[in-house]
Amino acid sequence: MANNEASPSSILGNGNTAPFISVALGYCLLISLPFIVFLLIQALSSGPQGEKTIPGWLSETTYVVIVRLALFSAVLCFGALGSAISLISRVRNGEALLPVVTVHELISVQTIGAVFALVLSLIFMGNLIAGSIFPSWDPFYTIVYSPPAFAKLLVWSFIAGFFERFVPHMLDNLSKRADEQEDEPPRLPFPRKDVSDEKSES
Repeated sequence: MANNEASPSSILGNGNTAPFISVALGYCLLISLPFIVFLLIQALSSGPQGEKTIPGWLSETTYVVIVRLALFSAVLCFGALGSAISLISRVRNGEALLPVVTVHELISVQTIGAVFALVLSLIFMGNLIAGSIFPSWDPFYTIVYSPPAFAKLLVWSFIAGFFERFVPHMLDNLSKRADEQEDEPPRLPFPRKDVSDEKSES
């Protein structure tokens, strides 16, 4: 009879974290390739502020697409990295929710963390939440040229992956806020006159 149980070397544990760290870093490197390509283009750029690509190599529209792909790939990378570190830390501390954590579970958790980070970046892009601790830039895809704002975005992307309930909790709060706004009576564009005021004017 075939043995379907996972071998000890393929299970994440206190004494077997190095292979999983390598897999996690490899996964993050893979999804960050567009951002790495963008950095290489910037390194070869001849623009005065590094915001223009090599003349004649790419059109303006293509360059904008590359910048957006680079932005979101960096967000996905930090979300996946945060979820991987969270999972490995919980396993080392004996707090893992799954009884057995294999490489497939690790990649699945990283994918979920990356998606959460992407959703959070869309929340920032839509200005659904605002504040000094949140990234804000207009247009949003050029945030890569603002180190402080871009650093905030990457930190929040990491948080979105590290704390698995953070983004779902935020979406729940946004949904409740939307329901409250729907229950409010519509506001008139101008103050409504009272009937007695109209009679006095006539």
